[in-house]
Amino acid sequence: GEKYPLVIQKNDERNFDTSCTCSEAMHPLCEHKTLLFLQLLNAFGPHYYDTIRNMDKEKNKLLQIYGYSLQDDLDGKFEFIYKEGKPFLKLLDTSIKRVAAPVPVSSYTQQTMTIAEEPATEVLTADGKIIRLGLVFNFNAKTYPGFTIDTLQGEADDEARKFVNKTEKLDLTKFVNTAVFNEADKQLFQQARKLQESEVNKYLNRNSPFSGIWENIIQTEGDDLPEETKALITEYLHPKLKKVFEEQATNPYSFILPLGKTFRTPNLVSAELSDDFISPVFKVIANNNHFEIVCMVKLQGDLIPFTQNECNSSLLFQYEGTIYLWKKPEDVLQAEKFIKEGNIQLSKSNWSEKLQKVILPLTKEYQVEFDKSLITEIKDTTPDVKLMLQEKGDYLLFQPIFNYGGYETRLTDKATISIPDGDKILVIHRNTEAEQAFVTKLDTLHTMFVTQSDSGSLALRGADVLRNNWFFLFVDAMKEMKIPVFGFEALKNFRFNTARPTTHIHVSSGLDWFDAKVEIEFGKERVGIADIKKALAGKQSFVQLGDGTLGILPDEWLKKYALLFKVGDGRSDKLRLSKYHMSVIDELYENRDETEMSFALDEKYERLKEFKNIPEVPAPAEVAHILRPYQLSGFQWLNYLNDVGWGGILADDMGL
Repeated sequence: GEKYPLVIQKNDERNFDTSCTCSEAMHPLCEHKTLLFLQLLNAFGPHYYDTIRNMDKEKNKLLQIYGYSLQDDLDGKFEFIYKEGKPFLKLLDTSIKRVAAPVPVSSYTQQTMTIAEEPATEVLTADGKIIRLGLVFNFNAKTYPGFTIDTLQGEADDEARKFVNKTEKLDLTKFVNTAVFNEADKQLFQQARKLQESEVNKYLNRNSPFSGIWENIIQTEGDDLPEETKALITEYLHPKLKKVFEEQATNPYSFILPLGKTFRTPNLVSAELSDDFISPVFKVIANNNHFEIVCMVKLQGDLIPFTQNECNSSLLFQYEGTIYLWKKPEDVLQAEKFIKEGNIQLSKSNWSEKLQKVILPLTKEYQVEFDKSLITEIKDTTPDVKLMLQEKGDYLLFQPIFNYGGYETRLTDKATISIPDGDKILVIHRNTEAEQAFVTKLDTLHTMFVTQSDSGSLALRGADVLRNNWFFLFVDAMKEMKIPVFGFEALKNFRFNTARPTTHIHVSSGLDWFDAKVEIEFGKERVGIADIKKALAGKQSFVQLGDGTLGILPDEWLKKYALLFKVGDGRSDKLRLSKYHMSVIDELYENRDETEMSFALDEKYERLKEFKNIPEVPAPAEVAHILRPYQLSGFQWLNYLNDVGWGGILADDMGL
């Protein structure tokens, strides 16, 4: 067939210039042009020509903002991306600054960042604008948690520190073109979507008692949700909010929409998100014939009453333009009580009951400050110490526990322990020096210990526990220090038996072999030969015992007896070795421990060991004249074996 070269190009007026060498004169598009258009449409979509048309003018406009043009080397400095046919300039080298006339500098003072981060990559529109994403805490929600998360976008100033025009609220339930955002804003946008009410409802659908029908339940405005539902909502929102607060603590595009305000740009109030997570502090005040429990928050060293929370949400604490988040989800539920009831009032008549049921449980998790008239303090007391063993993956955890007057605490717990003492409180100040001295001593027992900062425990890999007899050294060290060790019965993968193996092997001799009767016990648990051989075949230094524990085979035991079990045959309580393995018996005999090994062949064995040379015994007169020299040597060898009590073999062709 014939070939028809085609030219199709898009001009500056966004029209197509076309040409074809065929003879079509009646229609602007010949069949060849039409086929090519259809092919390009099906293969590349409707915006194909926007990606191939000459956009040098637009590109140069974008580059001029930074003092560059297409004639410069742009590798590693800039990248052009296209969205729906529009070009965007992506800045790769953040050391390059814009040279256009500066926009008035924002009055916002940037806070010093505590964590060094790479600057966000700018994405510019064709007219050189920077579009940023804003986060809005909207406190107009009628139900728990008392706020919703909204987002908006707008043009940011040259330093990307504030919006310069009106902003546009984004509908997170619909498609949003995020190509105009930098990577940090894109990530924030996805996080905001996860904080929407629809996502919370999905979580409630899966986990609440109303599983599958939660969205069908009509919530009457003003009705309070059940405590279980609030706990589930908090469980879902808190970790996601915590991540947002950690990453957006220095982001100036965070706002508050106060209660009763409509969503308009002038109504938005700038806010700062704090990554200093807070915990409630409780004060117990004695006031004549009654007591009062006050919930407070420590902000920058100052105690602020919870009643001064400027927002209507117990999940957040707003104070002087800063929004704080609680450290743990449980903190939210404690704060919720004081939002509903205010400060808790107690009388002397119910003081003892509330002390036991309300106040003392709080002291285990939170800082509780008592009126001085209510407390008696004890300092410099020495705790009783015990060690709890726990498992965590491939690690064995060693958790020190310190006991003060019957109350147990861990290294990372509060510095004081509150104990009821009649109508008063006994406050014991922990002896942190004594506690740390024990932990330091424990830490010196192995160089591979890893400290767990959340619990204060020491972790050691299971393989390191078994290596070089360390476990027995650890058990002996704890006995010497008189530190009880607990938790063995709860372990699954590291249920080590604390008993060392007691071994007795009795070796006897047959005509051509050695028999070794073997008895191995770990405390009251006996181990069979098959179990030992299985462990050695699997290159394990422990055996499974009948009570479910693991019997550890110490390194010195393996070094002494491993070869005996490898070369010997047997499965019950007896091993048989051939005379070819005499070197194994020889080594055992040389290094024998009489408490572990006994030899029925001691005398025969010693006679054999004293062998220097075969005595030259004359042959009997009846055969002396007919024996050849090699036959005489064979006769003398058999005569020697008979004297020392050992059997022997001579070849058939010896003629004897």
